[in-house]
Order: sequence, then structure tokens, then C-alpha cells
Amino acid sequence: MGATDLYAQSSTDLGDLMRRGDVYLQPETREAYTGPVFARFEEGMISESGVLENGKKEGRYEYFYLSGRIRMVETYNGGILEGPTETYFKNEQLADKGNYREGEWDGPYEAYWVRGWLAERGNWTLGERCGDWISFGQTIMYPACPNE
Repeated sequence: MGATDLYAQSSTDLGDLMRRGDVYLQPETREAYTGPVFARFEEGMISESGVLENGKKEGRYEYFYLSGRIRMVETYNGGILEGPTETYFKNEQLADKGNYREGEWDGPYEAYWVRGWLAERGNWTLGERCGDWISFGQTIMYPACPNE
């Protein structure tokens, strides 16, 4: 039995919960669910796993490819993206990495081509590009970041 199967035994399938907007509820009580959760692809492999607190995503949340390899890691606070995030290609190479604050891109950001070469690098401030960006071989200047 694989690690993801053991995890699934000690957590709740998202498909067994009710959803109202972005809040997951226990179907019997209609109260917000708190605890570890997972979802599966039709083929049975785990597609995502994480924790819900008061029915909303909380902390580290992982998404997987059908192969079982990690596709994306996000961090949540009260159901809102908050903190580091990373996305990976199917070949396990890093696709992009950055940070969220209050549900918006914020801080340093990098994106890569599938073979690992840098595609973009720059900074975000609450969802707006700022400062100098390297984007597909060109330098693009945006308004200065507030901290510059």
C-alpha cells in the first residue's frame, strides 16, 4: 500500500462532502468540515490533498498528475492563497514559483521552460507587476515596486 493510499485512509474524500461556494460541509450536519482531505482521479489515483479548517483550505495543499507526480503546491490561509506556491511540469521540472498575499501574486516570481531555462523573472505587488522583468529574453520595465 502506497503512502497516498495510507493518507486516503485517514482523511475524507472531498467527493463525500457538500460544497457551498468555497466552503466544504459535512453532509449529515451541514457544519463546516475540519480535517485532512483528498480527491481522486476517475482512475483512482490521488489528484489533490490537504487540510480544511472550518470548511476552507488551510496550510499546504498539493495537486498531483495522474502519474502521482506533484503538479502544484499552494499555501492557504482561511481559503485564500497566502504564501509560497510552486508548479511543476510532468517531467518534474519547476514550471514557476512565487508567493501570494491576500489571494494575489506578491513578491519575487520566476517561470521556466519545460527544460529548465528561465522564461520570466520579476516582482509582483498584490497582483500587479512591478520593477524590471525579464520576460522571454526581453527586459520590460513596470512601475517601481513599493519597496524599491
